[in-house]
Amino acid sequence: MTRFSKFYSAVYVTVLLAPAFSTPSQAQMESPDVVVRSAAADVLESMEGRREYLEAHPDELRQLVNNTFLPRFDRSYAAYLVLARHGRAATADQRSRFSEALYQYILNRYAHGLLSFTSDRLQILPFEEEEGQEKATVRTFVVLNYGSRIPVNYDLRLGDAGWRVYDIAIDGISYLRNLRSQLGEEIERSGLESVITRLIADGARVEDDAA
Repeated sequence: MTRFSKFYSAVYVTVLLAPAFSTPSQAQMESPDVVVRSAAADVLESMEGRREYLEAHPDELRQLVNNTFLPRFDRSYAAYLVLARHGRAATADQRSRFSEALYQYILNRYAHGLLSFTSDRLQILPFEEEEGQEKATVRTFVVLNYGSRIPVNYDLRLGDAGWRVYDIAIDGISYLRNLRSQLGEEIERSGLESVITRLIADGARVEDDAA
């Protein structure tokens, strides 16, 4: 995994975790910026003193991330955006299996990145929620080791479970757009079923460091 990939994965995973400790009613009351603001402090605190252990036990790290990641990630909408035009020809069963396979792939590939992220690196810009809005972008900066700042924008969507993250853009690069491009080309070459099978196989492996 490259240094940028580790940074990317740490940012992506960290923001989705902490709100999962809230109840559904609490989550609905949280504004998008509160969802982002509470993430680093709450979840990373739960890992205090366990980083070395979790690094040596990637299966437990993956389970920890899964238990907190899923409630705050809008996987159906993320899968819809990644599939794009390929979703129109897909069956309902294929769309469902692709959504689950994509989630497991993301979880497996990026759980390890959480270990390299610390809460003091996140700087959240002022956010003003508009009445009736169903999508929002929370703008932040992440401070790197050498002091420079990289803009990180979190896209959230309001649903029955409250605000959930579906995409992150780091320095202007959207995670989902990258996946849509990569997997779209693979679907064109091999077909959707082949891509689902490959994602399931990749997601089933417990990785201590994604390539």
